[in-house]
Amino acid sequence: MRRLFVYLGLFFSSFQFLAGQQNDSLVNFLGQKSIYPIIIEDAPARLFTMRQFDESYLSSFRLFSKMLNTGFSPTVNLIVKTASFFFAFGPLTHEEGHRSILIEKNIGSISQPFFLSRRGGYIEGVTDSTLKDLRDKDFPDYMRLYGAGLESDYMLTHREESLLAFEDEPYKNLAIEYILRKFSIMQYYLIGAIKYDIDGAEESNELKRDIVGNDVYGQIRHMHRPTMPFYRYTRYRDLTPQEVGYLKKMELRSLFNLINLNIVGIPNFNVSDNLKANIGMGHIMCPFGDFIDENLWLKYMDKLKVEAYVREFQNNSRWFLGGGLGIKDFLVTRKFMTSINVHLWNQPAYLNFNENTSQFGGAVEITGRYFFLTNQKTKLKALSADMGLIWKTNGYLPEEIVLKRHFGFRLGTSFVLDK
Repeated sequence: MRRLFVYLGLFFSSFQFLAGQQNDSLVNFLGQKSIYPIIIEDAPARLFTMRQFDESYLSSFRLFSKMLNTGFSPTVNLIVKTASFFFAFGPLTHEEGHRSILIEKNIGSISQPFFLSRRGGYIEGVTDSTLKDLRDKDFPDYMRLYGAGLESDYMLTHREESLLAFEDEPYKNLAIEYILRKFSIMQYYLIGAIKYDIDGAEESNELKRDIVGNDVYGQIRHMHRPTMPFYRYTRYRDLTPQEVGYLKKMELRSLFNLINLNIVGIPNFNVSDNLKANIGMGHIMCPFGDFIDENLWLKYMDKLKVEAYVREFQNNSRWFLGGGLGIKDFLVTRKFMTSINVHLWNQPAYLNFNENTSQFGGAVEITGRYFFLTNQKTKLKALSADMGLIWKTNGYLPEEIVLKRHFGFRLGTSFVLDK
């Protein structure tokens, strides 16, 4: 991990230099405006990747929330946003997370993403033999199939925390969605404390069955017993004492998701006259165990936005360290903006729950945004053409659905409106 600390040093040494190079007139271009990005095509080019759905959904929700806050009372806002989350938005994004893994593996499926559906939001249309074949031939992706819904939820809360820390979105627009999604993540783990089984009887028609059943119970059972006879719905009584102990550990670690000032309505705090910051933690399971994040956001005046994290992975054998740094929405010229993220990690070889040896890897993400149709006199202040590139080695990166070495691109657009 020596390389990680070298990159950290280089990154922070360039912090002040970049801020000094930015012309004040460029910053004023987006002074009191918000950017709403939409990804039109991502890699692999199938609808939808996890990143594509998460980013596009969040922009749509922000516009929806802004409209409600402008035209309705706080009470109506609370009722509409809470009902929308439980009956539509929460299940929709969660199930699309699951479905994105099937899409990457060229497996067709049908989403039933609504609270009032038979199982309160699920994915159907996949045979037992298809799922068993995925388990036997590509175990890391099969494991990710269980956790992908929570992975999507987790990355959405992280995106929201970045928007709030950098003051890109008013707290009132995101508060209800953010808090409900945080507690939705935790309830998946904490239902184990009351030994609750959410799955009913298994349907006689296998195409009508949920692809995974209980996300957390199923993932824990399969990590500990990957070659046991195949069945989908894991009940609490199916877990061995060792697996119950692992579940209790996940229940406690899920509480890390509460460690962020946004939970109590504080988007950031002042470090100095020109520097604002926020800190927070997070936790979810991953294909080979789980991980804990410590996050940092820094906003230097209105010129530079930096996000960084340290990530501790753990499988059944040992801990593995990772981390990342990023510069967000840096204005290079009046019409061109870029974001850069670098991720580095040690992870267990073969992404295996019981593997003691590690493999080093990383990823670089670059997004460019060129603004056109700029007009300060209309509600739509600008429109942009966006292009993103990602290069990664073998390994797990949250929201990137390809686990193997990958080079991909994405295309999209962004709307710029007043805050």
